[in-house]
Amino acid sequence: MDLATWQLDSDEDYETIKGSDFKLHMMELLDTLLIYRAQHRQQNAGQGVVHMGGDRLSIEWLPRVDVKAMRNN
Repeated sequence: MDLATWQLDSDEDYETIKGSDFKLHMMELLDTLLIYRAQHRQQNAGQGVVHMGGDRLSIEWLPRVDVKAMRNN
């Protein structure tokens, strides 16, 4: 994984995640999935976007240009 950007609703959310093992485990999971997707020639293997809301978590695999646009917002 070359780059990870966290965009959360508040600084409090960021501090909560930063202070827990969640961030470490999420990064490890994403790295594993990126490698797997690249090995199996899946589209957008290097651009996983994690969406968190309530008790749900999902990963969306997007083209690089879409991810860059999200990062610039």
